[in-house]
Amino acid sequence: METIAFLQQFASPALDRVMLVITDLGDEQAYIALLVIIYLGVSPLWGRRVGIALMLSFFANFHLKGIVDTPRPFDIDPGVARGEEAVATAPGAGFPSGHAQGAGTFWGYLACQVRRPAFWVLAVVVVALISISRIYLGVHIPVDIVGGLAIAAVVVAVAVAVQWYGPRLVGSWWPRLPVPLLFALGLLVPLLLHLLLPVVDSALLMGGLAAFLTAPLLIRHRVPAGAGRRVAAAAIGLVLVFAVLLGTSALLPEAVKADPFGGFTRFLLLGYVGLALTPYLLRQLGLTPASVEQPAVGRQ
Repeated sequence: METIAFLQQFASPALDRVMLVITDLGDEQAYIALLVIIYLGVSPLWGRRVGIALMLSFFANFHLKGIVDTPRPFDIDPGVARGEEAVATAPGAGFPSGHAQGAGTFWGYLACQVRRPAFWVLAVVVVALISISRIYLGVHIPVDIVGGLAIAAVVVAVAVAVQWYGPRLVGSWWPRLPVPLLFALGLLVPLLLHLLLPVVDSALLMGGLAAFLTAPLLIRHRVPAGAGRRVAAAAIGLVLVFAVLLGTSALLPEAVKADPFGGFTRFLLLGYVGLALTPYLLRQLGLTPASVEQPAVGRQ
């Protein structure tokens, strides 16, 4: 609580607003937008890798919160919360911080893909700012942040190990598996995790995971050449994805959104809009190549 008190000695309405904007960089809509931009406009390989790691990291985070079940700082002292907007960003238990773990996973693993010193600096700054914003807003104590970052480091380390050593371990048999079997596994495993180990937002996380696992099997996206075409591809994807996200949020009955199968299907289809439908439309519009191999930023 001393760290919260130290940061809040600089508090003001303007700083509150800045910290809320920073903390919103770690919410689900921000990550949806970033993953769409990366997948469609930068590198589908990076987007898929980071998307899978992020979904699994958040899934683990929600389970850990339920196991540890520690109170938030404002549960102990309501006076530390910087307003109702701050409290609204902090459902559930305190440890480990989902914002810190998500930011550490996303930006840390993305930096491992980019592998440029300047991007590592950017990643560290973003993760640090998001982490500090959580303490300033009175929704986490430092141990929550440290725990979230430590778990993120483990997730990133495992993801990198799988990225580099996985192909050597499964390279002899994995490519031989028929695509229909890979597709079925990509759908069924996340669905079973969602049904058997449900947590808050597991429909979003496991539906998104299933989309990242299976959509590239339906259509292979190739990033267009030229900055203008990349921006256009990402912009079209953002419009379509958020139109579906907001549209289903407003139009679907609450019973459908709350239903385990209905919620999973909703976010699976949302993922397909960004990862399969948009690449198909981009190909039809001539913005992306259909079959000619095209150099892309960060291709590996």
